[in-house]
Amino acid sequence: MLSEISDDKRSLQGVALLLVSLGVFFFASLILYAIYVVTRITPDAGPIIPFYVPPSFLLTTILLVTISILLHLSVLAARHQRLVDLHRYIVLALVLSLCFFVVQAIGLWWMIQQLLQPSQTIKNLYGFTFFLVIVHALHVVGGVAGLIFLIFGLHRHSYDHERYFPVRFCAIYWHFLDVVWVIMLACFALAAYMSKTGLH
Repeated sequence: MLSEISDDKRSLQGVALLLVSLGVFFFASLILYAIYVVTRITPDAGPIIPFYVPPSFLLTTILLVTISILLHLSVLAARHQRLVDLHRYIVLALVLSLCFFVVQAIGLWWMIQQLLQPSQTIKNLYGFTFFLVIVHALHVVGGVAGLIFLIFGLHRHSYDHERYFPVRFCAIYWHFLDVVWVIMLACFALAAYMSKTGLH
């Protein structure tokens, strides 16, 4: 029992190190994005096409928040030995994570259509925005893999009120993805506002 607690503490330190590393990466990417936006909307840079955030991004945000809530509930369920609820929450989170990719693909396709408009030989902000969304989606793939791993663990009866660190780790990782996405979306919204006011 003590060794398991010690292992969990070491694993939690590893999780913290991983998330700090990913956080630094995303923070640096957003700084580059800010530089990218500012250099493109300055009057000396010439005209720029107004930038719009894909409407479907609102739904992807709702999906991410819902998945985070479900995984928080799954940690509570594991802690209190409610294994039926734990299974239900994780399966539902997996289904919603797959819906996330469908909705996110719609938003990405919308952005590609904006990039391919014949009139858009003038500068726009869609290129780097598209790149950041793809990078975030690739990290979501890791989150989906974690959910699939949990489902296999549930079928092997690997989790109970004493052994549920993988559930906790998956929840922490999805919370991280949620926070990063919300910050990114706020940056996109600010870029959209600046692209329009920068025209005048």
